[in-house]
Amino acid sequence: MQAQSLPPQVAIIIDDIGYQKVDPDIIRLPYALTVAVMPFTPNGTEMTALASQHGKEIMLHMPMEAVAQNHLLGKGALRRPMNKQQVQQALHKALDSVPQAIGINNHMGSLYTSLPEQMDWVVEVVAARRLYFIDSKTTGKSVVPAITQKHGVKSRSRDVFLDNDKSYKALDRQFNQLIHLAKQHGHAVAIGHPYPETYRYLKKNLPRLAQQGIKVVPASALLDLPAAPAQLIASSVKVAAPQPAKAQPVAVTPPADTASIPAVAPVPVTEPTQILLSDIVEPVPELIPWHPPYLPHLPGFDTPAALPVPEPVWRRFYPQSAEIPAPVSPLPLLLR
Repeated sequence: MQAQSLPPQVAIIIDDIGYQKVDPDIIRLPYALTVAVMPFTPNGTEMTALASQHGKEIMLHMPMEAVAQNHLLGKGALRRPMNKQQVQQALHKALDSVPQAIGINNHMGSLYTSLPEQMDWVVEVVAARRLYFIDSKTTGKSVVPAITQKHGVKSRSRDVFLDNDKSYKALDRQFNQLIHLAKQHGHAVAIGHPYPETYRYLKKNLPRLAQQGIKVVPASALLDLPAAPAQLIASSVKVAAPQPAKAQPVAVTPPADTASIPAVAPVPVTEPTQILLSDIVEPVPELIPWHPPYLPHLPGFDTPAALPVPEPVWRRFYPQSAEIPAPVSPLPLLLR
């Protein structure tokens, strides 16, 4: 009822702000985009100030341990071995680095957001600071909805990733999916990144939302609204097959002499076809591929240790040579 009486709304969160040259261009787009700033980034303070000047809602994009690619987490990340005190101190420090933030969403976190105890520590801080939490939904095993509900924290989950694939065709497909979900469900949340391709696409296509009667709102406007139902995301609903006919006897008042009346055959009754909600499964992979929009050698990253380089095959024959030898005939080598 509410979704039908209000115009459709979408929140578009731009993650990973603080590193890219295109950050200011996205922030200056004249729409109510939500800016998610990573802590301790080279340009985080400057971009936060610019976002405030342009009336953008600001979040902390908090790094959390993933199943893979953890060398791209960045400074101040929350990791599974950390105890409660370490987690909460790290989160307070990260929040202090982005003081304008009124909410949090997870950067990566496909592992961490599935850990009930650790996420309880996180949400305890979120509740104490009266912030909201947007689940980036990088895993289908996320415990964020249950933990935020436990602590009374307003929350919401992401519905669409715009730019896991940065090609124009893929961006257009995801953007159209966002429009579809907003129209069908009344609201939807998308996450994008400060890729040049994403900026160019949004600059060109954001006007389409108003043309279709969809309003761009800050993430805080869609809190405590459920993510789009799985049947909308999957663009299909499984329908239960008709149940086998159940025999139900017809009630008959027996006459005085029951022996003279033949037995009444049961009348088959077929139950109406119905949707089985238990059969509707959101197609969320356990680990969603993530492509960083920045380079890991920039300041603030924990770069992985250098991997050993295997010895080239040619060194077996030229162990003292510092350079690749000139091509030689294979015949002498075979004769050795």
